[in-house]
Amino acid sequence: MALDVALDIGTSHTRLATAQRGVLFDEPTMVAIDTNTGTVVEVGHGALELVGRTSRHVVVFRPFAQGATVDFDVTARLIAVLFERAGVSKLSRARVVMSVPSLATAIERRALRQAAIQAGAREVSLVEAPLAAAIGLGLPVQDPVGSAVTLLGAGASEAAIISLGGIVTGGARRLGGNDVDAAIATLLRINLGVVVAPATVEMLKCTLASAMGRTAGLAEVVLARSVDRGELVQVEVSAELVNAAVRDVLNSTIRMIQECLGDTAPDLSQDVSARGMTLVGGHANLRDVDELVANSSGVEVNVASQADLVVIHGLTACLEEMASLHALFRSADR
Repeated sequence: MALDVALDIGTSHTRLATAQRGVLFDEPTMVAIDTNTGTVVEVGHGALELVGRTSRHVVVFRPFAQGATVDFDVTARLIAVLFERAGVSKLSRARVVMSVPSLATAIERRALRQAAIQAGAREVSLVEAPLAAAIGLGLPVQDPVGSAVTLLGAGASEAAIISLGGIVTGGARRLGGNDVDAAIATLLRINLGVVVAPATVEMLKCTLASAMGRTAGLAEVVLARSVDRGELVQVEVSAELVNAAVRDVLNSTIRMIQECLGDTAPDLSQDVSARGMTLVGGHANLRDVDELVANSSGVEVNVASQADLVVIHGLTACLEEMASLHALFRSADR
């Protein structure tokens, strides 16, 4: 019997689920490959732990960037390992429902589908991520009612007004949480002359960043490496520095949401005003981002519970409704 699988491959994290067993894999989108033999050494957390600690012939890849496949072969290898962990063999030829960013090109969509087929899928259906998120939230996506969802991911941000089973108006940017991390690292190098580990940058973002600047006056002391001498030093990082790095990415996100709402038909705008907007995705957990969006858009805004899992929950729901949702799949296959 074929096994139906839901797969959400993001720039930062990948999640796999089945209708029967729920989420089986929720780990970083990373693959460690032995370049001498071509074999996969580790994926997910195991690959992350190998960063900076491997010999030259073991390379850790991030096959996704800004919501798109940047290495087809590595993506196919990642999916194959995930299928194996889920108990899917090439003989079983699973049916797969995958998320795809609304801004993905036809070539990017085709590459994602082909990677899953190469890994052993029999049939691959694509669902645009904002639509999958709306389904995961339990919104009435098939009804003639406007539902507003904004997906703030690591590599892409998307805003969408959904009605009658499709995205009526939307906006997207190829930037997100990873761009915030990069901006923080850049300011640390420029202002303090140090380089820190990615995990430290993430910690600084989580503890010091505020979309409304409410963490002013706070600071964290971290271990870093000086750029000029290569020595390990302790530096104090202020919330003001972190918030300055956050500001540009958030400003672009706000403009995207405003443009999406501005393009919405009056009737749907009334629905959004009455029902509000929901933020999903890992970057939606940034402190005070919901208040910033609400103040900038004039719409009530809520952050979803388990915001980073909403898309995979929506895809899992699609597995149970595949017969009635074929129109949604076709709209994403363009």
